[in-house]
Amino acid sequence: MFTMILLLYLQQHGDVMLESTSLRGTYKTKKACEAAAVRARGPLPTPQGYAAAWHDALCIPVNRGVIVNEGKPVDLGKLLQGRPPVVCEGTGAWRRVVELCAPTAKGPGPR
Repeated sequence: MFTMILLLYLQQHGDVMLESTSLRGTYKTKKACEAAAVRARGPLPTPQGYAAAWHDALCIPVNRGVIVNEGKPVDLGKLLQGRPPVVCEGTGAWRRVVELCAPTAKGPGPR
């Protein structure tokens, strides 16, 4: 079994900060986890006051029988509310936000 750790990085001036981490889903194989991680990696909409925002994702093994409680990601909506990015890129940044905000009631990620 594998789970994905999402890493949210924000850059302010020349400093890059790891803002938060969160768990996302369970996967039977590392290959399935990596396939899901590819979509999660990359730039995010950049809130005013920051130079860049992006996600990285790591797939890590977990023991069978371990239940992964998905961590709550940082509320990018609050960062972006009333302070939208100056440039809206076509890089998939907004798609990532939509996917992060989607309810997980449909269960854990692909297996």
